[in-house]
Amino acid sequence: MNWKFTWSCICLCIALCGCGQTEIGVVSFNVRLDSEQDGDDRWEHRRQAAVEMIRRERPTVMGLQEAQPHQIDFLAGNCPEYAWYGLGRDSGKVPSETGDYPAEETMAIFWREADVELLDKGTFWLSQTPDSVSRGWDAYCNRTCTWGLFRSRASGRRFYFFNTHLDHIGKTARSESMKLIAARLGEINAEGAPVFLTADFNSRTTDACFAPLHARMADARTEAPQTDDKPTWNGYGRKSAPNWLDHIFYGREGCRAVAFRTLTDDYGAPYISDHYPVFARFRLTD
Repeated sequence: MNWKFTWSCICLCIALCGCGQTEIGVVSFNVRLDSEQDGDDRWEHRRQAAVEMIRRERPTVMGLQEAQPHQIDFLAGNCPEYAWYGLGRDSGKVPSETGDYPAEETMAIFWREADVELLDKGTFWLSQTPDSVSRGWDAYCNRTCTWGLFRSRASGRRFYFFNTHLDHIGKTARSESMKLIAARLGEINAEGAPVFLTADFNSRTTDACFAPLHARMADARTEAPQTDDKPTWNGYGRKSAPNWLDHIFYGREGCRAVAFRTLTDDYGAPYISDHYPVFARFRLTD
């Protein structure tokens, strides 16, 4: 037997099998707004560590929650390989144009331009009138969901990415927001492409409000073969008990979770937020 020829065939088969696969790294990160109440943990003391996290983990796409304009500007300026999109939840404008309300939060999406290109994008509000600036149900404040359609530059594979932040007070708002998000996922992603959802859900995945999402998507933390179950809310280590509030969901069609990790590493500050970011790696397959 010609072993050299046989080995060449095996290598070719492996290469061909991998041609239909695309690796996507996803991060969900509640950056924690810039507040004087945080003292030594205020943004100016942890912002460089947040940059270090992005540089070290190198996500393909990342969803930010609570991000204020100057925080977005700092991250974008120090991570030039990333582009971003998002609208202020109270103005409906790009943050750089919201000088009259510089503290407003944006559910921004960052993506590595060398890896993927943005094809389409949008923002909707978690309310009864999702296509205009509004507050829904019993929510404490306006809440939005930002989405983008991306294409892998290496493989041409398309996928959707959604990012949101559910209300921390309104129980009805969380429940109705989840129904709205699940419905919009189906409407926007009518083609059935792979889809990801990142968020600070302000709830554990066992909460009843997740029912519409569980019917459509899978939880990367529980599905990935390499995973952990570390809590994500840390309160800078000085507040009440830790909690599991930050999650990454994905559509099973044409996608599988490879690994999940809660980012508790030392990036140069005791805490880079009062939430630990979460990271999941996925493989898109034909």
